[in-house]
Amino acid sequence: YMKLKRGDLIRWVVDWGVYAISTGGEAYGRYPQYCHGIVIEVSHKDPDALVVFCYDCKNEGGYTILHSARDKFELLSEG
Repeated sequence: YMKLKRGDLIRWVVDWGVYAISTGGEAYGRYPQYCHGIVIEVSHKDPDALVVFCYDCKNEGGYTILHSARDKFELLSEG
């Protein structure tokens, strides 16, 4: 379990370069494409929910909400 805090630099997968099929017929992504951002706020009610300023996302404004149950993020540097 990763306890994140304000100022941490994280990255998370937003898409895959290609999709492949396993021998069992399961689809899976290869060559992850990442967005990177700085944690702005960690929820007091749900510490798995974060507000992140994304500096290389394509969405307007640069802010996004992530949750560890849905978004698999990785700590790159502590703030």
